[in-house]
Amino acid sequence: MKQSMKTGVNPEFRQCRPTQIAERELQHLELILAKFVERSVEPGRLPTKYWDMRIAQLDADYDLVPSQSQRVASLQRQLALLDNALDDTSYRTEMQSAA
Repeated sequence: MKQSMKTGVNPEFRQCRPTQIAERELQHLELILAKFVERSVEPGRLPTKYWDMRIAQLDADYDLVPSQSQRVASLQRQLALLDNALDDTSYRTEMQSAA
């Protein structure tokens, strides 16, 4: 009897989801991240932990082709840069308010 992944089954038996579905997820995440960049979202409005988790799930759950793996890595870099920029903006705003 095959156990489900939720019960901590041996990862060797895990079946990855198809590349075609990953493509839709990648496009969605690229669009979402681009909208955050375009709008210069206020600090605190980008739940980076959530989006980082979503991006990491692509790599873990899908059978990615090399170009998709590169896009996942690019999304991770972009999110980290955006998160750092938002942190810097938040810090500058707090310092200006305190002055």
